[in-house]
Amino acid sequence: MPLIGIGPALRKAREQRGRSIDEASRDTKIRVDYLHALERESFEALGGDVYARGFLRSYSQYLGLDQDKVLAAFAKSMGESEPTEVPEPLFQPDRPSSPLHPADRTRSWLIAGAVVFVLVVVAAALGMLSRSHTTPPSVGLPAWPPSVHATEPRVKVGLIAQHEIDAVVSVDGDQVFSGLLAAQEARNFVAVDEISVSFPRGGVVRLIVNGEDRGELGTSEQPYSATFYPSSPTPSPGEGGLP
Repeated sequence: MPLIGIGPALRKAREQRGRSIDEASRDTKIRVDYLHALERESFEALGGDVYARGFLRSYSQYLGLDQDKVLAAFAKSMGESEPTEVPEPLFQPDRPSSPLHPADRTRSWLIAGAVVFVLVVVAAALGMLSRSHTTPPSVGLPAWPPSVHATEPRVKVGLIAQHEIDAVVSVDGDQVFSGLLAAQEARNFVAVDEISVSFPRGGVVRLIVNGEDRGELGTSEQPYSATFYPSSPTPSPGEGGLP
């Protein structure tokens, strides 16, 4: 398959900014082999279009490229209709070559991580991930695990740690996870009746409840706990939780 220009633009932008693949992987928390796949336009190695779009959005933003133009070029290469004019060249040599400020970079990845996570949840709801009856390889946003109950799950909760945090999760009264979540690590849980989450030593996570982004909950200074139900639009906070 001939190159469509995305890969060379990504590589040129990275080299222009004096970043090696390893440095870019460390900064973006995207695996080295996935970055190589993006620069070689081997999108099939990323586990599907949804994952490829998420990685392209994150990597192009990190390199200072126009992510909308990158995604438009990708959509055109996939044969999708594109209402806008043909994008301008992806790599603009007159862009500033200085790297993003650390605070800006952190904020950008929080937003990008949440966007990718929501895309995966929406795709799962539409049945896009069940066509082959298999789940794409894990890329930091795992698919919903199978329920331990025979009844159809009615509660789905996704966690994205905003920093390193101790977490305990119970599903329908049974503890299913207790341990450390790394910064930007995502975990998903399903239940029939309820899901309880707690951070014994305090912490902040972004919560996705039944496909709805609930924003960042918890504090870094005190323990937090909450229980989620199928019909409850807001969490039922426990000791130390936010109202």
